[in-house]
Amino acid sequence: MITLHDRALALENRFAYEEGEQFRATARRNKLIGLWAGQLLGKSNPIAYAEEFAAWAVEHHDDKAMTARLRSEFAAAALVLDEQDLATRMREMLLETLAEMRAP
Repeated sequence: MITLHDRALALENRFAYEEGEQFRATARRNKLIGLWAGQLLGKSNPIAYAEEFAAWAVEHHDDKAMTARLRSEFAAAALVLDEQDLATRMREMLLETLAEMRAP
């Protein structure tokens, strides 16, 4: 017989799993955004830039801060950053990453 305690424990475990999955997907998405930005910015090593960007994003864990950083770096490189395009790209990359993680 399943008790209320067992059910609560199962729900807590599911929540912890889903939060971990969301964190991993967001970290992967941030690395992909960093790779995309590194290539557009003409970085000599876009992979290293992407890894540094993803590490920075973990500390700041805020899409607004990430957008502000990218806007600043694009402006310094005399490039135009369409923030709507960035938001769409970020959303799409997160959904793709989650789908890849959940695929058998």
